[in-house]
Amino acid sequence: MPPGPRRMSAAPDASRTDRPFTRADLGHASPRILNKGRWANATVSVHEHSGAQWVVKDFHGCPLPYRETLGRFMVSRELSALERLQGLAGVPAGAFRIDTYALAYRFVPGIEMADAGPDRATPEFFRALEAAVLAMHRRNIVHLDLRYGGNILVSDADEPLLLDFQSHVKLGGLPRFLKRMLEGVDLAGVYKHWSHRHPDSLGAERLAFLGRANAWRKLWVLKGYFGLKPQHHKSRPPGDA
Repeated sequence: MPPGPRRMSAAPDASRTDRPFTRADLGHASPRILNKGRWANATVSVHEHSGAQWVVKDFHGCPLPYRETLGRFMVSRELSALERLQGLAGVPAGAFRIDTYALAYRFVPGIEMADAGPDRATPEFFRALEAAVLAMHRRNIVHLDLRYGGNILVSDADEPLLLDFQSHVKLGGLPRFLKRMLEGVDLAGVYKHWSHRHPDSLGAERLAFLGRANAWRKLWVLKGYFGLKPQHHKSRPPGDA
């Protein structure tokens, strides 16, 4: 049987029909680094292939013990969430595994919500963000790290995009009360940011929900993935997504 079409190179590669590009292609590109990974963090960069831009999260440069254990796990973990959420507004599109240590998804230009002023993060933006989070919950996924504004992008079209699903939890099979609690963690994160930017548009029901969530948040033990509070740091200059 003749080989299928190859888009990136003339060299044979059976995986081309499944992936837009491979690690070999990364070596021929000049990426734009968004976040230079530390010992336990992926390097995040933007690569251009065939006229399209992709975000690449790569653990290959991590120390060997981490790369071969949690690095592999984190790639599989985040990819599983992105694949389940494909097609939803507000979720990175086109996610795929480059190899054991790296994944990629379509780049969207914009700025982190933490850097966006109230003229960009408008009440309409927060209503769209709330709708995206509720749609994610209907796919039985909770994010659990939306209180950190760096995990929410304001696109150039002033639309929300959820980033970094390493701390997500799948809701399937969990008791109803626990599902409601985990979903509330996400919504409380949205309402926290909303109340800081446009409190007058939040509404009494959302405001009351946020008050209840803040009261029981002190009892919450799962801070980030593996029950550990994530060490967020400024990963990129304004304008990069």
